Amino acid sequence: MRTARWSLAVLGVLALWTGCRTEPVTWRVPLHGVILLHDTLSWPDLVPDSLWSDTDEGLVLTATTTVPLFEEEDLVPALDTAWTESFELPFIGGPIPVAPGAAIWQETEAIPFNVPDVGLRRLRLGAGTLRLAVDCSVQGPLVFRYAITGAEFPVTTNGGSEEILLEVNGNTAEVVLDLAGVVFDLDGPDGLEFSRLSTEWDVIVSESAAEPVGIFGQDALSLTVELTGLEVAQVEGRFDTQSLTTVDTVELGPLGELQSLEVGWGDLEVNLSLQNTMGLDLQAEVLALSRLDSAEAGTASTALEDAAIGAPVWLSRAAVVGDDMAAWSIAPSEADLTFSSGSGNLAGFLGDLPEALAWNVELALNPLGDVSGGFDRVDVERLPEVAVQVTAPLSVSSARAKWVDTVEVVPPDWIDYDGLLELTVENSLPVGVELTLSLVDLPPHWLAFGPLFGPNWSVFPTVVVPPGGPAPDAVSTAEISLDFMQPHFEALRAGARIQVDVDLAAGEGGAQFDAEQRVVVRGHLTGDAIISIQ
Repeated sequence: MRTARWSLAVLGVLALWTGCRTEPVTWRVPLHGVILLHDTLSWPDLVPDSLWSDTDEGLVLTATTTVPLFEEEDLVPALDTAWTESFELPFIGGPIPVAPGAAIWQETEAIPFNVPDVGLRRLRLGAGTLRLAVDCSVQGPLVFRYAITGAEFPVTTNGGSEEILLEVNGNTAEVVLDLAGVVFDLDGPDGLEFSRLSTEWDVIVSESAAEPVGIFGQDALSLTVELTGLEVAQVEGRFDTQSLTTVDTVELGPLGELQSLEVGWGDLEVNLSLQNTMGLDLQAEVLALSRLDSAEAGTASTALEDAAIGAPVWLSRAAVVGDDMAAWSIAPSEADLTFSSGSGNLAGFLGDLPEALAWNVELALNPLGDVSGGFDRVDVERLPEVAVQVTAPLSVSSARAKWVDTVEVVPPDWIDYDGLLELTVENSLPVGVELTLSLVDLPPHWLAFGPLFGPNWSVFPTVVVPPGGPAPDAVSTAEISLDFMQPHFEALRAGARIQVDVDLAAGEGGAQFDAEQRVVVRGHLTGDAIISIQ
């Protein structure tokens, strides 16, 4: 949308008067050649700079949007877990004095992270929280120590230590730690286990206690452990052969900026560039690709027909290198699927830009089995993705090509108008154009004025302009006088906008464009400004 500044050259002298008046004073001031709108339309004006390039063959439109092939939860489901354990002393009576520094309880615990078809050796968390809560009936200062065996903590979390200490004095204690950046060792001390987090904890009498603490047989302790909000950033382990089917609808991202264009392409190519960033092999098969558009009955779906649909694509495992999981170096593997307007129904499939694309992709993870010996690597923050690139040389076919633009005009509150809109259209395109102005975004109550002003009062007559010459400065011009009634003026003041529709009339062989060719629209007012002052 463009915004045109309102400019009126009003010539006249306001009378001087005294006294109090209750009736408005109204008079007319002739206007001639006062600018109402000025709009320029061209491919570069309507298409963002990032989406086109000016080549020796003319303008080429290239638009790319990237989407993941699957989501994190498809690979590693949620690992959140929580439990509570309670312990009692194996004797009756008491108290039994326990000296400062001596242990009261000691336990070990292995926490299973059961992930179907995946054996986890180690993982680094991108987010998550560990909450420990202790409830103890012993009357005396205690220290609770909880250790996650083999864990690597950032120095900013718990001082970098895998041991977490709580002072228990008054029956209860709690600690909450941010697990972002923490690495869990899940394959045990011998490296032969998978998906098991080893922990140990003990409770001792605080060395700061002034005297031994008395323990009774009825004393008890309960421990609550909560691992919540766990988000895996990197993972290493064994990924068994498995299949994933991705059925998804993807928005077109930057392509959405072009949906106001209606174009029949002379040539068109769509390239799907699949990128495997995982340290495991991947085979992809696009089972279906459809375009989705709004329709009266809901959503209209049109399937792409092409020989590449259903053809398997092999992507060998990426090289994921480094000991520090957060600093893994990844060299992806890539493969392309190309759909051309020379075959199938692509020309009709993308005759104009769809609102969205629907995917049905079948993925086989590690189709050759475990070839790494259980050392597959995946950076979950860089999952495999597909880049959809549409390349269209702006060689427009004879089917159609239409530009749409809007201009905002806001007249002053104290002026009305009665007269003509003198419209001049200059065309330097190699094709003829038909240009139509209309009022859009009309306030609801203005729609009721059709019977009063005529059913098409908000649409002005079409202007036909011949093609320009081969040189950018060779311009053809057409002029027309349009009745510009007071309702038009009032509608603009109430928030309506002027829409400019330009239909390009390409010949049988189509037409090619360059960056300098354009359509320029100028509208001048010739009539009377009606000025009222209360």
